[in-house]
Amino acid sequence: MKVSKKLQLLSLLLVVITCNACANPKKESNQVNSQNSANQQAQAKHTAKERSPLHAELDKAKAAGKAVFVVVTGTGAADLNKAMSVAKNATSIYKNAVVIQMNRDLPVNADLVSEWRLAGAPVPLILVISSKGQPTGGYVLADATADKIAALVPSPKLEEVYAAIASSKHAIVVFTKKSFVDKTKVIKIAKDAVFKLNNEAVFVEVDMDDSKENGFMNQLRIDKLSTKASITIVINKQGQVAGTSTTVPDAGKLVTAAKTPVRGGCGPGCGPAGCGR
Repeated sequence: MKVSKKLQLLSLLLVVITCNACANPKKESNQVNSQNSANQQAQAKHTAKERSPLHAELDKAKAAGKAVFVVVTGTGAADLNKAMSVAKNATSIYKNAVVIQMNRDLPVNADLVSEWRLAGAPVPLILVISSKGQPTGGYVLADATADKIAALVPSPKLEEVYAAIASSKHAIVVFTKKSFVDKTKVIKIAKDAVFKLNNEAVFVEVDMDDSKENGFMNQLRIDKLSTKASITIVINKQGQVAGTSTTVPDAGKLVTAAKTPVRGGCGPGCGPAGCGR
């Protein structure tokens, strides 16, 4: 079975902003709805040394287990009403989400602009923040659709991988099923590899029969219907697929795959033998 060598949307904002809408800026659209205008005004009243009021909204969403669709505006942004409409329509597809607007030019928002790496991005754009508070991707308005925005919300297990990367840790991910005879052995070896990485890795188990993880498996081109054995994937701190095994893995090879830089193309564990024994 072939597994893709690169995992989309894993490095924080790796595929975040598509920039082909940088040219031909239009005249800024009329003021967006009163609620978002009030939001902008409230942000403007704070100084750069104060905490952005958006933090409270982000914290509230995180506490409620909700994703956030952030419409980022700034100098030169046009069609803001359209951007807000796309973001709001995305909440009709992924209902456990809220929409907020952020002006990146306001000094009070400088910490979020830096954290999310938005200083040079074209605006408006729609950024997706997961229910755990992790930025998982986004689109400039020219490329944004409600479906695309909703699709950037990660599955629970992909969320765990994002959290690992955000903490500068590798992830050893085992895709398996209760019916697989190798499940117990593969999980034991994967956990052993995590232990050998000295707290610089996390173990993530994905049940292939969990429909919530279909999107995650599709990104990796894992066909759960045809797969007859557990699959182990090493995702390094940079969010790259560094090694795979479609048989019982070798803990030492999993560790080596995690530690060896991926310089493009096939990862160190992606040869004919993969990370297997």
